[in-house]
Amino acid sequence: MANTKSLAQQFLYYKDILLAANNSVEGSENTARGNTKNTREDWLAEARKVLIEEGVDRVKIDRLAKNLKVTRGGFYWFFKNREDLLNSLLEDWMDSKNDPLSQAMQTAGDNPLDTIIQFCLNLIMEHSFSPSLDTAVRDWSRNSGNAKRAIDLVDNRRIEALADIFKKLKYPREEAFIRARILYFHQVGYYAMGLHETHEQRLKYLPLYFKQLTGFDLPRGALKGFGKEAR
Repeated sequence: MANTKSLAQQFLYYKDILLAANNSVEGSENTARGNTKNTREDWLAEARKVLIEEGVDRVKIDRLAKNLKVTRGGFYWFFKNREDLLNSLLEDWMDSKNDPLSQAMQTAGDNPLDTIIQFCLNLIMEHSFSPSLDTAVRDWSRNSGNAKRAIDLVDNRRIEALADIFKKLKYPREEAFIRARILYFHQVGYYAMGLHETHEQRLKYLPLYFKQLTGFDLPRGALKGFGKEAR
Protein backbone atom coordinates (compact mmCIF):
# COMPACT_ATOMS: atom_id res chain seq x y z
CA MET A 1 0.00 0.00 0.00
CA ALA A 2 1.36 3.42 -0.90
CA ASN A 3 2.57 5.66 1.89
CA THR A 4 0.15 8.57 2.05
CA LYS A 5 2.15 10.60 4.59
CA SER A 6 3.90 13.68 3.24
CA LEU A 7 7.67 13.87 3.59
CA ALA A 8 7.32 16.38 6.42
CA GLN A 9 4.89 14.06 8.23
CA GLN A 10 7.24 11.10 7.79
CA PHE A 11 10.15 13.14 9.15
CA LEU A 12 8.24 14.25 12.25
CA TYR A 13 6.78 10.77 12.75
CA TYR A 14 10.24 9.19 12.78
CA LYS A 15 11.58 11.83 15.17
CA ASP A 16 8.59 11.09 17.44
CA ILE A 17 9.51 7.40 17.42
CA LEU A 18 13.07 8.19 18.49
CA LEU A 19 11.83 10.66 21.09
CA ALA A 20 9.33 8.15 22.51
CA ALA A 21 12.12 5.62 22.93
CA ASN A 22 14.25 8.21 24.71
CA ASN A 23 11.43 9.42 26.96
CA SER A 24 11.51 6.14 28.85
CA VAL A 25 14.13 7.79 31.06
CA GLU A 26 12.52 11.23 31.12
CA GLY A 27 12.97 13.02 34.41
CA SER A 28 16.07 11.12 35.43
CA GLU A 29 18.46 13.88 34.40
CA ASN A 30 17.47 16.31 37.15
CA THR A 31 17.71 13.57 39.77
CA ALA A 32 21.07 12.48 38.43
CA ARG A 33 22.72 15.86 38.59
CA GLY A 34 23.24 15.41 42.29
CA ASN A 35 24.75 11.94 41.85
CA THR A 36 27.12 12.25 38.91
CA LYS A 37 29.47 14.90 37.65
CA ASN A 38 28.45 14.18 34.04
CA THR A 39 25.32 15.34 32.24
CA ARG A 40 23.34 13.67 29.49
CA GLU A 41 25.00 15.99 26.99
CA ASP A 42 28.43 14.91 28.24
CA TRP A 43 27.60 11.31 27.37
CA LEU A 44 26.16 12.32 24.00
CA ALA A 45 29.18 14.48 23.21
CA GLU A 46 31.58 11.66 24.02
CA ALA A 47 29.49 9.19 22.00
CA ARG A 48 29.50 11.64 19.10
CA LYS A 49 33.29 11.97 19.35
CA VAL A 50 33.82 8.20 19.30
CA LEU A 51 31.33 7.80 16.43
CA ILE A 52 33.27 10.34 14.36
CA GLU A 53 36.73 9.05 15.17
CA GLU A 54 36.18 5.29 15.26
CA GLY A 55 32.70 4.41 14.00
CA VAL A 56 29.47 3.25 15.60
CA ASP A 57 30.80 -0.19 16.59
CA ARG A 58 33.12 1.49 19.07
CA VAL A 59 30.33 3.46 20.73
CA LYS A 60 30.05 1.21 23.78
CA ILE A 61 28.97 2.06 27.32
CA ASP A 62 32.18 0.82 28.95
CA ARG A 63 34.29 2.74 26.45
CA LEU A 64 32.42 5.99 27.05
CA ALA A 65 32.57 5.57 30.83
CA LYS A 66 36.33 5.01 30.66
CA ASN A 67 36.80 8.09 28.47
CA LEU A 68 34.70 10.18 30.87
CA LYS A 69 36.54 8.70 33.89
CA VAL A 70 33.33 7.57 35.59
CA THR A 71 31.66 4.25 36.33
CA ARG A 72 29.19 2.88 33.80
CA GLY A 73 26.42 3.25 36.37
CA GLY A 74 26.17 6.96 35.61
CA PHE A 75 25.15 6.12 32.06
CA TYR A 76 21.84 4.64 33.22
CA TRP A 77 20.69 7.90 34.79
CA PHE A 78 20.23 9.20 31.25
CA PHE A 79 19.82 6.21 28.91
CA LYS A 80 18.21 2.83 29.42
CA ASN A 81 20.69 1.01 27.15
CA ARG A 82 23.05 1.44 24.21
CA GLU A 83 20.20 1.48 21.69
CA ASP A 84 18.64 4.39 23.56
CA LEU A 85 21.94 6.27 23.29
CA LEU A 86 22.21 5.58 19.54
CA ASN A 87 18.62 6.73 19.00
CA SER A 88 19.47 9.92 20.87
CA LEU A 89 22.47 10.48 18.60
CA LEU A 90 20.24 10.14 15.54
CA GLU A 91 17.58 12.42 16.99
CA ASP A 92 20.21 15.07 17.71
CA TRP A 93 21.66 14.77 14.20
CA MET A 94 18.20 15.22 12.68
CA ASP A 95 17.48 18.34 14.74
CA SER A 96 17.00 21.53 12.70
CA LYS A 97 19.65 23.33 14.76
CA ASN A 98 22.19 21.03 13.11
CA ASP A 99 20.71 21.43 9.62
CA PRO A 100 22.57 23.93 7.38
CA LEU A 101 19.55 24.33 5.09
CA SER A 102 17.02 24.90 7.89
CA GLN A 103 19.34 27.51 9.37
CA ALA A 104 19.78 29.17 5.96
CA MET A 105 16.02 29.36 5.49
CA GLN A 106 15.65 31.01 8.90
CA THR A 107 18.39 33.60 8.42
CA ALA A 108 18.20 34.47 4.70
CA GLY A 109 15.83 37.08 3.31
CA ASP A 110 12.90 36.58 0.96
CA ASN A 111 15.14 36.23 -2.09
CA PRO A 112 15.48 32.48 -2.84
CA LEU A 113 19.00 33.02 -4.16
CA ASP A 114 20.00 34.34 -0.75
CA THR A 115 18.84 31.09 0.83
CA ILE A 116 20.95 29.03 -1.57
CA ILE A 117 23.96 31.27 -0.95
CA GLN A 118 23.56 30.97 2.82
CA PHE A 119 23.12 27.19 2.54
CA CYS A 120 26.37 26.90 0.59
CA LEU A 121 28.18 29.18 3.02
CA ASN A 122 26.89 27.20 6.01
CA LEU A 123 28.38 24.06 4.49
CA ILE A 124 31.66 25.65 3.44
CA MET A 125 32.21 27.48 6.73
CA GLU A 126 30.73 24.56 8.73
CA HIS A 127 28.02 26.63 10.39
CA SER A 128 25.23 24.40 11.81
CA PHE A 129 27.03 21.55 10.07
CA SER A 130 29.73 19.07 11.03
CA PRO A 131 31.19 17.32 7.96
CA SER A 132 32.86 14.68 10.11
CA LEU A 133 29.61 13.87 11.95
CA ASP A 134 27.63 13.83 8.70
CA THR A 135 30.12 11.38 7.16
CA ALA A 136 30.09 9.21 10.29
CA VAL A 137 26.28 8.95 10.30
CA ARG A 138 26.29 8.08 6.59
CA ASP A 139 28.87 5.36 7.23
CA TRP A 140 26.72 4.10 10.11
CA SER A 141 23.66 3.96 7.84
CA ARG A 142 25.26 1.29 5.64
CA ASN A 143 24.62 -1.30 8.34
CA SER A 144 21.75 0.20 10.35
CA GLY A 145 18.11 0.44 9.32
CA ASN A 146 17.46 3.21 11.85
CA ALA A 147 20.38 5.32 10.65
CA LYS A 148 19.48 4.69 7.00
CA ARG A 149 15.92 5.81 7.69
CA ALA A 150 17.20 9.00 9.34
CA ILE A 151 19.57 9.72 6.43
CA ASP A 152 16.85 9.19 3.83
CA LEU A 153 14.37 11.44 5.63
CA VAL A 154 16.89 14.25 6.17
CA ASP A 155 18.21 14.09 2.61
CA ASN A 156 14.74 13.97 1.07
CA ARG A 157 13.53 16.82 3.27
CA ARG A 158 16.45 19.01 2.20
CA ILE A 159 16.05 18.15 -1.48
CA GLU A 160 12.32 18.88 -1.30
CA ALA A 161 13.04 22.26 0.31
CA LEU A 162 15.67 23.10 -2.31
CA ALA A 163 13.24 22.12 -5.07
CA ASP A 164 10.71 24.57 -3.63
CA ILE A 165 13.39 27.26 -3.73
CA PHE A 166 14.13 26.54 -7.39
CA LYS A 167 10.42 26.68 -8.16
CA LYS A 168 10.39 30.18 -6.67
CA LEU A 169 13.10 30.97 -9.23
CA LYS A 170 10.54 30.04 -11.93
CA TYR A 171 11.98 26.67 -12.86
CA PRO A 172 9.42 24.00 -13.90
CA ARG A 173 8.65 21.41 -11.22
CA GLU A 174 10.75 18.57 -12.63
CA GLU A 175 13.71 20.80 -13.46
CA ALA A 176 13.51 22.33 -9.98
CA PHE A 177 13.68 18.84 -8.49
CA ILE A 178 16.68 17.83 -10.61
CA ARG A 179 18.52 21.08 -9.88
CA ALA A 180 17.85 20.55 -6.18
CA ARG A 181 19.35 17.08 -6.39
CA ILE A 182 22.41 18.25 -8.30
CA LEU A 183 23.06 21.10 -5.87
CA TYR A 184 22.60 18.91 -2.81
CA PHE A 185 24.57 15.93 -4.10
CA HIS A 186 27.38 18.27 -5.14
CA GLN A 187 27.63 19.88 -1.72
CA VAL A 188 27.34 16.63 0.28
CA GLY A 189 29.63 14.88 -2.21
CA TYR A 190 32.51 17.15 -1.25
CA TYR A 191 32.69 15.36 2.07
CA ALA A 192 31.54 11.91 0.96
CA MET A 193 34.41 11.81 -1.55
CA GLY A 194 36.93 13.10 0.96
CA LEU A 195 37.88 16.20 -1.03
CA HIS A 196 40.21 18.42 0.96
CA GLU A 197 40.09 22.09 0.08
CA THR A 198 40.55 25.09 2.33
CA HIS A 199 37.70 27.46 3.04
CA GLU A 200 39.51 30.00 0.88
CA GLN A 201 39.65 27.63 -2.09
CA ARG A 202 35.98 26.73 -1.83
CA LEU A 203 34.94 30.35 -1.54
CA LYS A 204 37.06 31.17 -4.58
CA TYR A 205 35.27 28.50 -6.63
CA LEU A 206 31.79 29.29 -5.31
CA PRO A 207 30.85 31.93 -7.95
CA LEU A 208 31.64 29.45 -10.74
CA TYR A 209 29.85 26.58 -9.02
CA PHE A 210 26.90 28.82 -8.20
CA LYS A 211 26.46 29.78 -11.85
CA GLN A 212 26.53 26.16 -13.00
CA LEU A 213 24.33 24.84 -10.20
CA THR A 214 21.64 27.53 -10.19
CA GLY A 215 21.79 29.15 -13.63
CA PHE A 216 22.27 32.56 -11.98
CA ASP A 217 25.34 34.69 -11.39
CA LEU A 218 26.37 35.03 -7.77
CA PRO A 219 25.12 38.48 -6.70
CA ARG A 220 27.85 41.08 -6.30
CA GLY A 221 28.92 41.43 -2.70
CA ALA A 222 27.41 38.09 -1.64
CA LEU A 223 30.74 36.95 -0.20
CA LYS A 224 31.75 40.27 1.31
CA GLY A 225 33.62 39.70 4.53
CA PHE A 226 34.78 36.19 3.64
CA GLY A 227 38.33 37.09 2.62
CA LYS A 228 40.11 38.28 -0.49
CA GLU A 229 39.94 34.88 -2.23
CA ALA A 230 36.14 35.15 -2.33
CA ARG A 231 36.02 38.56 -3.95
